[in-house]
Parts: sequence; C-alpha cells; structure tokens
Amino acid sequence: MNESHDPLKPLFEKAAAAARAQARYAPATEISARGRRLHRRRLAVLAAGACLVVGGGGAALASLLAGPSQPVVPAVSPSTGGPAPMSTSTTLPTSTEMPSGGTRTSPPASVPPQGTPTSSSTTTNPPGGTTG
Repeated sequence: MNESHDPLKPLFEKAAAAARAQARYAPATEISARGRRLHRRRLAVLAAGACLVVGGGGAALASLLAGPSQPVVPAVSPSTGGPAPMSTSTTLPTSTEMPSGGTRTSPPASVPPQGTPTSSSTTTNPPGGTTG
C-alpha cells in the first residue's frame, strides 16, 4: 500500500499544524519552581537515607559493644530460710514451716547425711574382689 494514498494523512497533518500553533513554552518562573521542588525532594530523600544509615549503624554498634548480657534476676526474691537441720533422734520425717507459708520435709533421721561415718560394724567387700 502506497503512503501517498492514505486518507488519514491529511487529517493528521491538519491536527499537527493546529497543535503547533497553540503550543507555547512554559514560563521561566514555572520551570524554576519545578527545579526547586525536585531539588527539595532529592535533599529530603538523601537526608532520610543518611538518618537510616546512621541509626542502623548506631544500633549495630550498641549491640556489639553491650557485651555479654547479665543474668535475669527473679521477680520475687527467694526465702532466706536455709535447709532444715537433720534430726537424729527420730525415724519419722519432720516437717518445718517455711517463711513463705509452705512446709519442707526432711529425710528420715535414720539415714545419715552424706559424708558422715556410720556406726555399723559390718565390713564391705570391694567391688569385684574378695577379702582375704
């Protein structure tokens, strides 16, 4: 198809000529105002980015310099009462009242505490060996 026989070509040329006749340059004040707005927008983005970098770096540095964390103390302090003394006169468990309102039961008195020599006269054989 030959372009010289295109029926829409004269219509497009007529529309282009009308648009050229109405076209005007933007005033210098409007162009300057656009440039100032663009400049302010760039500075705001740059400032926000710098704040994020400095803040993130400061947080990372603070977490690195904090060192090992301290153990967390309990919300309620433990009772100051020590363990109940062991009684050797009775074979029944005794119970003592705790300052916090609970009770503590001690083991039977017939069981000697660890590390206390026993008064029994029995001899024990070493494991896996015979006496002799």
